[in-house]
Parts: sequence; C-alpha cells; structure tokens
Amino acid sequence: MTTAIIAILIFALLVSVHEFGHFITAKLSGMYVEEFSIGMGPQLISKRIGETRYTLRALPLGGFVRVLGEDIAEEERSGVEAVHVPEERRYQNRPVWQRMIFAAAGSFMNMVSAVVIFAIMFLVLGVAVPIEHPDTTISALVENGPAYSAGVEPGDKFVAIDGRPVETWEEMNSIIMAASTEDILNVTVERQNEEDGIERFDVQIQPMMSEDGSRVLLGIYGQTAERQAVGPIRAMGLGFITTWETTVMMVDVLGDLFTGQINIMDDEEGLTGPVGIVQIIDESAKAGWVYVFNLAALLSINLGVINLLPIPALDGCKLIFLLYEALRGKPVAPEKEGMLNMIGFMLLMGLILVVTYKDIMRLLMP
Repeated sequence: MTTAIIAILIFALLVSVHEFGHFITAKLSGMYVEEFSIGMGPQLISKRIGETRYTLRALPLGGFVRVLGEDIAEEERSGVEAVHVPEERRYQNRPVWQRMIFAAAGSFMNMVSAVVIFAIMFLVLGVAVPIEHPDTTISALVENGPAYSAGVEPGDKFVAIDGRPVETWEEMNSIIMAASTEDILNVTVERQNEEDGIERFDVQIQPMMSEDGSRVLLGIYGQTAERQAVGPIRAMGLGFITTWETTVMMVDVLGDLFTGQINIMDDEEGLTGPVGIVQIIDESAKAGWVYVFNLAALLSINLGVINLLPIPALDGCKLIFLLYEALRGKPVAPEKEGMLNMIGFMLLMGLILVVTYKDIMRLLMP
C-alpha cells in the first residue's frame, strides 16, 4: 500500500510539473486555456476559476492542458460549440515561436524539477570528498564473505595483520594483496562497545580470490570518502551538472535502443513500463528516501527526454510540425496531423502493453 501511494505521488508530481509548463506558457502567451487536468479518465474533482476549468481525474498516469484551437480536427469531430473568444487567443493564431515554446515547456519543466531535486539532495547530504589516506575502519562487508564469516562487523578497525601494525588502508591492502588464498590471516580488530569501551580481539580470516582472479580479497570496504557540506548556489550548480550528465546518458541509451544495439525487451537494459517502475519505486522506498528522491529526478528527466522525441502524439513531433510550418509558411493540415497523432498514440499504447506484459512475466517467473 505504501509503495502504491509513493508511486501515485511521484507520477502525479511529475505529470503536474510537466503540464504546468504547458499551462503557464499558454497563459503568458495569451492563449485561451479551457482545461488543466491532472490524471486521465473519469473526472473526480472539477472547479472553474476564471476561464479555465481545473480537473483531477481518476488515472494518475497522465494529464493534459486543453487550449482552444490546439486540436481543430478533434473539435470538429466532437461538434463542441466554439467558445466566443477573440480569434487571436486561439492556439492556431498565436505566433509559431510561442507555440514552439508551449510545446517544449513541459519537458523543460521536467528538467528544472530534476535540477531542483538533485540540488536538494546535495544541500542535505553534501558531496563526497575523497579521503587522502583512509584508515583501516571497515564501513561495509560482502555478505558471507571471508571477513563477514569470521565475525567482523561494520565499524570494526583492523590494527594489525599477522602481528604487523597497520594504520592506513593502503598498508593493510598491501599485506592482503601479498597473501594467498591458502593462508589464514590473524587479524587484530578493535571494536567500540557502549558498555566496555574499546575491545581488542583477534580473528582468523582466510582470503578469497576475486572473480577475475586478479586480486586477493577479504570482502571488506573502507570509508574512502567523506561528506562535505555545500551551500545553495553550489548545490544548484551540481544539480544542473548532474541533470545534464544524466540527460546525455539517457539520450545515448535511447540511441542504442533505436539502432538495435540494446534489445527493447531485455530485462537488464530494455524498456520498463508502469509495472516495472512501481517495482523500482518499491525497491527504492525500502532502501531509503535518498533513493526515492534520486529515482524521482531520473524519472523526471526520462519524461522530459521521451516527450521531445519526434514521435506522433508527443511534444517532439508537435515541434517538428511547427518547424515545418515556420519554414513553409502554412501549417500541416489538421486532419493529417490528427491522423498521425492517433497512429502514434496507438503505437505508444501498444508498446506500453508489450513492455507491461514483459514486466509482469518477469515478476511471475524471476
């Protein structure tokens, strides 16, 4: 139940931000906004404020901003009586550059949201700064690894190996690397106990070989970096850099998907539908709020990038139509644009159904 609530909140937030981008640019450019809706399907709540009706609908997987004149073909098919407003306020009568900003504003707002989320994370958590000479305190262990099996715990500190004192991670690592998997190392450990203070004891650990056979390991991790606080300005800068790098990475992955270098149906690298996203949200929620925030930023970038693809029914295709209009001097025929958008919408729904089936089958047969 908690996962479902978190998923709904994330979807609703990302959709609201995206649609708000369209909404605010339409208002600022003088377009007549008929409806601003969060969600799709049956209407739950509706309230008219001024000329615009604000609506909350049952399915939190989408949303829309309805601008008068944006979809002429749909208005003609529905037979809805035209609202009596000045002709210049209709979508099709606004300058092309304003309509292009309107089309791109949703994705832009998703990118802004990602920058803000990342910036908040940097502001709260700080940034990782490498420790020049980390000590021998164990921060984490490989489950069922050699040190874990010997009783070593996170927070323990190695002070000697086979009688040789060690003070830095480099000194300790050089001894471990020189050992053999046949050896049994006698490790002197210090542990901080609340009742007895510092306790010192010895454990015997038999090293293991790494999977590639290149290193001898004890299955331990040290604290190689520490958190450093940052101010709001630097946090925003880091948020922008992280958003940019993530966007570039996503574009590269999409390129590999379209060129066939990555199989769309691949469980590891392929596309993920609503079911798969909810599963990822569940795993993130169990790991902690940091992972939920990070996932929300990634999904926001994903939504922004996907919507700018030149696929019918998406904002990217609308931008292509508007660019064509700017170059040609007249718009694409509404019937042709409406037909292409309908075909694109059906193909997208079909792809979502296929990916959702893949996600469900992966859950049923892991």
